[in-house]
Amino acid sequence: MRVSSRSRLPLFLAAAILPCWVGDDTLLAQRGDREGHEMSPPPAEWKIPAAPVLTADKELKTFAVPDGFSVELVAAEPYVHDPVALAFDGNGRIWVAEMRGYMPDPDGHGEDEPVGRISVLEDTDDDGVADRHTVFLDQLVMPRAVALTANDTSLLWADNEKLYEVAIIESENGGPKAGEQEVIDEDYAEGGNPEHKPNGLRMALDNWIYSAKCDKRYRRIAGEWVEEKTEFRGQWGIDQDDQGRIFTNTNSNFVTAEEIAPGLTERNPNHEFRARTSTRLSDQRVWASRMSPGINRGYMDSMLDENGFLKGPTAVSGLTVYRGDQFPEDYYGNLFINEPGGNLVKRALIEEKDGRFTITQAYEGRDFFTSTDERSRIVNCYTAPDGTLYLIDFYRGILQHAAYMTTFLRRQVDERGLDKPVGLGRIWRVVHDGKPRDKAPRMHDEGSEALVAHLSHPNAWWRETAQRLLVERGDKSVVSGLRKLAGSDDADPRARIHAIWTLEGLGALAAEDVATAFAAAPEIGAQALRASEKLADTTQAGAVISACEGVLAKGSPAPVLRRQLLASLGTFASASEDQKTRDAAYALMRETLATPAEGDEAKLGEDLAISGLARQEATFLADVLAHQPDLGIASPLSSAIVKTNDSEAIAALQKQALSLDEPFRSQIVRELAVSAAKFRRPILADSLLAAAAADEALQKPVIDGLLAGRKAVGKKFKPIALKTTPALLADSGGYRDDKKRLELATVFDFSGKEDEVFLKTEADLAQFELGKKHYAVICAACHQPHGKGLQALAPPLVDSEWVMGPPTRLIALTMEGVMGPIEVDGKVYQMPDIQPLMPGMRINPEIDDEKLASMLTYVRNEWGNGASPITPEMVKQWREKQEVRAPFTPEELLKIE
Repeated sequence: MRVSSRSRLPLFLAAAILPCWVGDDTLLAQRGDREGHEMSPPPAEWKIPAAPVLTADKELKTFAVPDGFSVELVAAEPYVHDPVALAFDGNGRIWVAEMRGYMPDPDGHGEDEPVGRISVLEDTDDDGVADRHTVFLDQLVMPRAVALTANDTSLLWADNEKLYEVAIIESENGGPKAGEQEVIDEDYAEGGNPEHKPNGLRMALDNWIYSAKCDKRYRRIAGEWVEEKTEFRGQWGIDQDDQGRIFTNTNSNFVTAEEIAPGLTERNPNHEFRARTSTRLSDQRVWASRMSPGINRGYMDSMLDENGFLKGPTAVSGLTVYRGDQFPEDYYGNLFINEPGGNLVKRALIEEKDGRFTITQAYEGRDFFTSTDERSRIVNCYTAPDGTLYLIDFYRGILQHAAYMTTFLRRQVDERGLDKPVGLGRIWRVVHDGKPRDKAPRMHDEGSEALVAHLSHPNAWWRETAQRLLVERGDKSVVSGLRKLAGSDDADPRARIHAIWTLEGLGALAAEDVATAFAAAPEIGAQALRASEKLADTTQAGAVISACEGVLAKGSPAPVLRRQLLASLGTFASASEDQKTRDAAYALMRETLATPAEGDEAKLGEDLAISGLARQEATFLADVLAHQPDLGIASPLSSAIVKTNDSEAIAALQKQALSLDEPFRSQIVRELAVSAAKFRRPILADSLLAAAAADEALQKPVIDGLLAGRKAVGKKFKPIALKTTPALLADSGGYRDDKKRLELATVFDFSGKEDEVFLKTEADLAQFELGKKHYAVICAACHQPHGKGLQALAPPLVDSEWVMGPPTRLIALTMEGVMGPIEVDGKVYQMPDIQPLMPGMRINPEIDDEKLASMLTYVRNEWGNGASPITPEMVKQWREKQEVRAPFTPEELLKIE
């Protein structure tokens, strides 16, 4: 592949491994270089501005914000160095993660040195400027996230590997000191490089803590930390809206706004959502106030315009849904998203209709915040206790990590001295000139009743912090006050929702609260029902179901409430041991599914319903087929049951399907045939063919379904092994359409051979299980637990020719890395500014030969893959034979056998 550059000037590099001249004229290659990319230097006519190091007061003069706004300094060096994340405690103190070890030089040498720290900043005289600085934790390796917990008596924080909780010891005369520390998650940030590790630690409305670049969530329950699976999301930065929906982004995408509650798409491993569950900003243009030649792919026409200004996202990091009260009212709920590569912060507008978002640019031709200082790097932003917008300024010349740096950028760094100095940093506040800032909070000194009052505050930071502290205090003396607030028609709907979730966090939510909420706005009722899922296995479950019956008795529910009914009722049916409650929940699900919904909304409702039915799919489908076989959910439920490979459930479903009247019989039989081919279920396929041979009316749905299943899998389809030729496929007496009969025969293998077993010994199986464990920690964040990858980030491993190919080739790919674009299963994968497509694992000292071999064995034999195991000896042999090198290109890898 050849990527054009904007200039016809002579190339300063052209080779399979792209070089650059550095320092003493030593020829080096950068790890982010790509084969075939012509990295012409910037055109001579570009007058690239200087990038001098500015003091905070001089940097302030480079900022531009809309009329009516201004920017103020909160803190700068020496109080803060290399800040990347912060959290406010209940008294408004700022806890800052300082990643001082990031990129000490252009090659990233010394990143593993323990030079990072977590500091606490205080404003003791309420003038808005930090005047007290305390180093809370020191000698850390690249701390990346902080969050307060345990009624602000502990701090959660993460470094480059683990998640910790450390006690906070308050002192009368000095700042807080660190006490006893324990590890919460050994594997929180293991693997990868600093740009691609979990971060955020965002306490959400549902009392769980979520992270970006992560598929785990955390919550303290009965004094113990609990970890649960959730969706993998984002890269750097995470926030929520008033309904607890999660917003994240990646370097090349400003925002992904989730339109349903977190966790729903991961609840049932037997069903993948078919409907859209999130949306993005469609117009991703940017309007910087200075040219940006110091970006990684600045040589590509798609990155910079003819004047050298950034055209779109390349280094997006951090965002917030502004929910403060200091800006004008029409700013509430707006998105603020940072693009540090372009030295700007974007404002975007969110319009919601029936639970679906439309996200648009707030301005045409400009952005909310821009700087002409190339070193101004806003990497995170927050709604602050005073109602303003806080911006974290990493203040660096180099933003790109060495793992992805190109020769183009390296030349800019060396020629313009962008690598020095390091160790600077600022925290800014954007204020609106027409309103004073909120007073500083003093929640540590307040009783629980005062915190309940804060749930009605117009600034979301106060509401969220009050909810967190109330839950963490566990003070049930305020339950009656919370229940009164949750049920008050005069209260702000946002306050009612926080009261509901505070009751949930205290273990005090009751069915009566759900019934009361159903009489309010649909959003309040939906939140109460979601929170009540904790009651699904209690004696209150029946009362919750009765409240749901009252909702449907009033007619079709609003879309947001319809979705939550479908998402929650399955959970109640699955958890309840009471048959009456279960039957009532099933009946309500059927009734809700029958309410009007079209297109993607209908599919989403079915997806949500199935998500709560893990291991109960067959029971509910039997109920549907017995009462309302015309419901569209019957088909995806059938597929989910076949995917479970539960032979008894599949046989029972087939028997029930064959007893249905038309057209429902043919519809379910066809879906069973599709799934039999798609999931390679020989017993089901053979049984369906036998039924079709005996009943001519079933021949079309069975044959069409089997062929559709094969088509859905694509060219990687593996014929299903059958020991004998079914009568329907026999040359004489079989299906009359010879063409279709011959086509159907390609779905099967009649050789008598069974599927080859590759893991033959106990040692092979043990290695597979070990690899499964390591894959979940190191690889699943990008390639996903299901192995199907992540759009715009990681190609699929399922049926991948790179995974199933020669062992040495796969070892080479994973050890040294690969530069895209790369074709996997007929589709080309390429990430414009996140390269190489996969960094090599050789550079990670924590991944030894045994660990890598086990992961490769696992991916070669999971998700329907099947290939020989890879041994630690094979990996060791490659490591000893091959010196460290730049990532391979796909063309180079194909030469390795």
